[in-house]
Amino acid sequence: MAPTPFFADRGCHMRILGEAQALQRRGHEVLLVTYHLGRDIEGVPTWRTKAVKWYDKLEAGPALGKFYLDWLLLLKTMEAVRNFKPDVIHGHLHEGALLGKMAAWLTGKKIPVVFDVQGSLTGELDSYGWLDKVPFVRPMFRLVEKIISRFSNQLVGSNETVSEFLEKEMGLPQNRVQTIIDGVHMGFFKGTGRTDLKEELGIDQNRPIVLYTGALLSSKGVDNFFEAIPHVLKEKPDAYFLVVGYPVEDSKALVEKLGVAEDCLFVGQVDYFLLPDYLKIGDVAVDPKVDAAGEASGKIINYMGGGLAVACFDNHNNRRFLADCGAYAPTPDPAGLARAILDLLADPDACRAKGEAARARVEQEFSWEAGGRRYEEVLEKALAL
Repeated sequence: MAPTPFFADRGCHMRILGEAQALQRRGHEVLLVTYHLGRDIEGVPTWRTKAVKWYDKLEAGPALGKFYLDWLLLLKTMEAVRNFKPDVIHGHLHEGALLGKMAAWLTGKKIPVVFDVQGSLTGELDSYGWLDKVPFVRPMFRLVEKIISRFSNQLVGSNETVSEFLEKEMGLPQNRVQTIIDGVHMGFFKGTGRTDLKEELGIDQNRPIVLYTGALLSSKGVDNFFEAIPHVLKEKPDAYFLVVGYPVEDSKALVEKLGVAEDCLFVGQVDYFLLPDYLKIGDVAVDPKVDAAGEASGKIINYMGGGLAVACFDNHNNRRFLADCGAYAPTPDPAGLARAILDLLADPDACRAKGEAARARVEQEFSWEAGGRRYEEVLEKALAL
């Protein structure tokens, strides 16, 4: 169950797709139930809710219209329970786990629910500033978060911070919480084989490219990235900033205000399966997200798989992924992030070496092949309860 407009070239969707394909490769039959929005992925059977013409939001973040979409998703999931007859309901995000449990209960089926947790519900709402508008509902959402977590048979944290949160703050025993970090399929990074992308985009061949890919939302830390650009250009005026993601309007306005628009290129939404072509022309990749909601960062895994050294903030999750294959901001602000970027740009040979080490580290430790085996163990535990 994916209560999101799957597939829409977002990090959350990359995790959902990676898990589904990893389980398929291990011989499991998978059915994905999701919203009417998004596009189907070949080889992944998908059932969608009926079309809702007035809802067309693809980007991440809360929206009141999702309550109606979730009602439709519950009905579609109940239909899937009756006809597909699943052994396990795999609920992504809090709504997925809740609706999965409700669908099993309303159809009278004793089907275990595995909850794939990508972060704290209240933490995510805080990161979007949503609870600041209605602070009186915060205790209610915290309670809902606990209920969803405790009613799920097994929970999978997308990183160690999430799993620790589930145990310490949600009060779950260790035997019901597993950690499966985002993975990659290494063959994905071969790309299309094109060699003219830099020329097509009109980028000077001699300018080093600082790359960001992902949602252009303040909750993803993009303001830190854009505000770091003037600091970088002050010391490295030939640096060029390539931004792959959406929505672009607010971000474009910010770089205009900062006076660095001429050194930035926004390409908008790019098909996820074309992403490797963009990774290949980058010199340094950036993840500007602050570890607030406890979410994992799938973009770091993709950067590493693409052979890029990464500049990011210094936190547990980032160090778990990168180890020594990047540069960490000495201070948790745009100036600190700029320093991490500059440290990588200062020595191109060392930067490339870090990128190659990142690629090798991903292949050894963060492949979905290993994640699929671990998820299989989680499903078996859920069925045994």
